[in-house]
Amino acid sequence: MGDTLQIVYLDASFAVRVERSGTPAQAVAAKDEIKMSRGAHQVAALADHVIDNTGSIAALRARLRRIAAPPAANALRVATPYGLGLPAAIASATADFTDAVRAYGPGVRLAALTGSPGEGSWIADWSDLDLLVIAEHETIGRVHEALKQYRTALGGAASLGPTLVTPGELTARRLTPRLAFVLHQLQQGSPVLHAAPDLELPTISRDDLAFAAVRELPQVILTMRRLRAHAGPTALRQLYKHLVLACRLLLREHNQWESGPDRILAAASRMPDLPALSVPSLAEIASAWRDGDAELVLKPVCAAVDQFLAWYAAQLAA
Repeated sequence: MGDTLQIVYLDASFAVRVERSGTPAQAVAAKDEIKMSRGAHQVAALADHVIDNTGSIAALRARLRRIAAPPAANALRVATPYGLGLPAAIASATADFTDAVRAYGPGVRLAALTGSPGEGSWIADWSDLDLLVIAEHETIGRVHEALKQYRTALGGAASLGPTLVTPGELTARRLTPRLAFVLHQLQQGSPVLHAAPDLELPTISRDDLAFAAVRELPQVILTMRRLRAHAGPTALRQLYKHLVLACRLLLREHNQWESGPDRILAAASRMPDLPALSVPSLAEIASAWRDGDAELVLKPVCAAVDQFLAWYAAQLAA
């Protein structure tokens, strides 16, 4: 099998193995004698990796993840906030934040606005600023200070949703489905505000995203039901966004990769046995939200949510 096969030897002291086994030391020693008679102690000299296994399960799995799927350098596309279609005041506040975290040196590995700013579809008074920062744990406190200044500079012009993650969490693939999707988008060319030149990230494939969608969709459905139970004008934004997200995840599970809310909802309407979702366009919904007329579009959004939830329940019925 050549380089495809790697030998990993897990090493732990006799005392640790006795404690973990829950059996008398004599029983562990007897098993060791059998293993050594078969040459187990010689494997370490042949192994590609020798791991000290006296730590936590989390540490072991992180090390194994990096062996099985090593991170790689990525040619990320760096852009300025002024090229993301943001209003001037928001772009200026974002540029100041980027300069601040860049000045922290190698402790901050990456900063990026994800979602609609990265896709060039940000809508004033509707879209959030979803921010991803990859930083060493020791630097997170300083990032918090920069975020505080960022919020102050925004002055309520946009809602800021930061995600802070360490490089180790990423390379160990301790990823939420949302974070996996963001990394995939960056690797597909979505812009970043700052990236360290030697940054390594896990490679996220479409198969990884399809698997993540299966895990994330149940939580989205539960949240959508909760929002629907108390649906009112103030819930319009979250209800609509969860409907779009549920449809996007469903499409990924079926290997369909649409982007943009209008296209996603149209594609989902072609799913087997799912009635066409008659929802106003994103532009209409965002306009009604800004103008204080959420009631005008809430009814069709609720109807589409009800259709989707009824269809989903029928698909999974025993």
